Order: sequence, then C-alpha cells, then structure tokens
Amino acid sequence: MENLTQYLDKSLLPLEDKVKEYLNIERDIRLLDVELLSLQSIKSDFNPEQHDLEQGMNEGAGKSDLNDKEQKMTELLDKYNHLRSELIQMLPEKNKFIEINLGYGPSMVGYFTIDHETRQPLPEPVLRVVH
Repeated sequence: MENLTQYLDKSLLPLEDKVKEYLNIERDIRLLDVELLSLQSIKSDFNPEQHDLEQGMNEGAGKSDLNDKEQKMTELLDKYNHLRSELIQMLPEKNKFIEINLGYGPSMVGYFTIDHETRQPLPEPVLRVVH
C-alpha cells in the first residue's frame, strides 16, 4: 500500500518554503497588475474641458505612482523568474509531480519539459503547482 503521508517528509521543508514564497510573489504580481490597469484606465479618462490645476497636480502624482508601480512590477517579475529557476533546480525529477505540504494538506509541484497532451517537447520547462 502506498504511503499517503509522504508529503509530510521533513526533508521537503526547504522546497515547501520556496514554493510558498513563489506563490506569494505570484499573488503580488496579480494584485499589482490590477492596480496598474486601474491607474492606466484613470489616465485614459482625461477630459481637457474639465482640466484644472488641482486635477493636473493629482495626475502628476498618479503618473509618478504609475511609474513606481511599473518599477515594482519589474522587480517582482525578476524575483518570480529567479524563484522559478531555483524551484526547477530543487526538484529531483522532471515530468513528475512531487507531493508537498503547503499547510492545508497534500499539494503537488513539478516541472515539465514535455506537453502532457501532445507529447511534444516544450521550449522551456514549465513549473506547475497544484494546491
């Protein structure tokens, strides 16, 4: 009979911590993406007939805020890609899921070099986290 508590193995703790960090960065990227889209939509609503000094000052602050958020997005994407590479290096096998514990029961992580539907090689490894 298969051991159903294999995901509780203490040797998987560094991998689990790295996956949690990866998922947190992924969530932060999605949230920041929504903020960027919101800021960009505000900027496109500009009406020159209703423009005044106070609105111009607010728009200047909005533009700075947009640039700051774009910089933050670049930093998050760099960190995300770095974590993805680290996780791929930490996984013992390719094209196979490893069971881990992310705090709410068994989850799985793996990287794949072959498309599971077409069986064709992928241009770069794909990291998959099932949680």
